[in-house]
Amino acid sequence: MRAAQKPKTSAKGLETRERIVDVAVRFIARNGARGTSLADIAAEAGVSQTGLLYHFGSKEALLNAVLDRHLAFTEEWLWGDGPDPGVKIVNIIARHMASWPSQHDDTVYSLLGMNTVVLGENVSPDTDLHPRLVEGYGTTIDRVTATLRAAQQRGEMRDDIDPRLKAMEIIAYCYGLEAAWLVNPTIPVADAAAQWAAQQTTQMATS
Repeated sequence: MRAAQKPKTSAKGLETRERIVDVAVRFIARNGARGTSLADIAAEAGVSQTGLLYHFGSKEALLNAVLDRHLAFTEEWLWGDGPDPGVKIVNIIARHMASWPSQHDDTVYSLLGMNTVVLGENVSPDTDLHPRLVEGYGTTIDRVTATLRAAQQRGEMRDDIDPRLKAMEIIAYCYGLEAAWLVNPTIPVADAAAQWAAQQTTQMATS
């Protein structure tokens, strides 16, 4: 006997889910997850709290959907040129940072701000999202390490550089500049990122 299939979400239902996530990203970036209630999100999204819980069974489920949004955003800009950019990954990062606006908006600012706030709220191992955040960081480090190691094997990166330590350094730089830009979006982020990428390219180059 075949198990009953779960009904597909309608186009209207998908639009409602996306709208709820949009609002949640903005509110969490501004007030934090702990300072944002489901009732606040539902009211702004134009649905009842019961309606919100129909789409997301709990606040934790909604928070995971919000993190999925950030993950998709990162996947698009960091790996959109292909899975193995090698040492050019620093240029991809600089190009992305150069696209950040000089004033806060509801897209890049909200996504980066939300992620930074959620990280801060879940540094303790006993918080609900801590395991996912640790796993996500580890996956990113693994992927950057893999492309740098592949660059070494192709002769594009010096053999005396540890790919994993360099990957950690690169991601740490991203977190740092993100935090600075969130505090003050008028900083010359494009120039800083371009200079950093050029320095990294020179340091990693084999000749």
